[in-house]
Amino acid sequence: MTSQVSQKQIDKAARKTALNLQALMAEVDEGFNAHVRCIVCNEQYRHHIDTKPCVDDDNPKQIIRKNRWRGTRIVK
Repeated sequence: MTSQVSQKQIDKAARKTALNLQALMAEVDEGFNAHVRCIVCNEQYRHHIDTKPCVDDDNPKQIIRKNRWRGTRIVK
C-alpha cells in the first residue's frame, strides 16, 4: 500500500531540515556568520541572546540590541 504524503507534511519536514542545517552552519562558522539572518525571526544572529539561531518556530530566542551609548536593551 502506498500512502499519500501531503504538501504540508513535505513543507514541515523541509522546514525542520532547513532549521537543523542553519544551526549546524552556525556552529561551524560562529565568528563569520554574526550578520546572517535567522530563518525563524529574521534577526541577525548577533542580536540573539546567545548569538545562535532559533531552534524552532515555536520558541524564538530573546532579541537583545547593543549600542555604544545606551548599553544593552531587550527588544523581544
